[in-house]
Amino acid sequence: MLQSLTHLTGLRTFYAVARESGITEAARALNVTTGAIRYQIRELEKELGSQLILRSRRDLTLTAAGADLYQKLGKAFEEIHLACRTAQNAVVKGELRFASAPAFAALRLMSILELFLRRFPSIIVRQFPIEEADETMDVILSFGERAIPGRRVAILRNETYFPLCSPELLYKAPIRSLDDLRDHVLLHGDSEEDWPRLFRAGGRGEIAPRQHVYLPNSHLALEAAKEGCGLAVGSTLLSAEDLRRGTLLKCLDLEIPAPHPYFVIRPRDDNQEIADAFAELIVEQLERS
Repeated sequence: MLQSLTHLTGLRTFYAVARESGITEAARALNVTTGAIRYQIRELEKELGSQLILRSRRDLTLTAAGADLYQKLGKAFEEIHLACRTAQNAVVKGELRFASAPAFAALRLMSILELFLRRFPSIIVRQFPIEEADETMDVILSFGERAIPGRRVAILRNETYFPLCSPELLYKAPIRSLDDLRDHVLLHGDSEEDWPRLFRAGGRGEIAPRQHVYLPNSHLALEAAKEGCGLAVGSTLLSAEDLRRGTLLKCLDLEIPAPHPYFVIRPRDDNQEIADAFAELIVEQLERS
């Protein structure tokens, strides 16, 4: 039984080798020699009593034990990094005023907010609807441009729109082409133009569905789709979690580019440390999702 684990340098070295996919690359990243890297890996394997890397002249391959350790170390180092950031930010106090589009607030904001609160445990957050966004906000997330002065960053991932429905609805009434939409209910969110854009992309003009339902925003349209009320237009950013969980499915092989990007707007320069940290977190999380 392993009584103690003193080889922390070895763990850090192994993680760098696995992450960089090579000893030379890891040595460069850690600013040490390749000989030092090999020594640390040998010592770590000796201490653990398990081979972590299959060595060859060309390729570096992790063993099953190595792959498992690499995955767990990634989570552990992320927690350590977060703990250090939290300790640094614990003394940062103040308030963050944030406004966002309603669908984003409902579908993506809470996971980002949870990360922010962990990093800044002494900050008060006030979230406002996009209709109240003005120059008093620290950060605004807007779908498309908004007539508010300030620094802005566009979320530059390839956002697309596509039709979605619940698995149950697709099972009961399969959709093989745009013509099949005549038997379905079309759910509309923020824009009444989303479905016509999809029809045009599919080489069709107007299609008369069984019924139209107009809802105040995209979040409610997607929630209605999950309940089997009809088909909604989803997007890469807003629907990522539902697609991952299987609560919504793409029901046609049809996608169009989003008409506008999301903009992260910084209307004012005071409260800079807190606002910049939140804005950077939004961009980081959305561009990697």
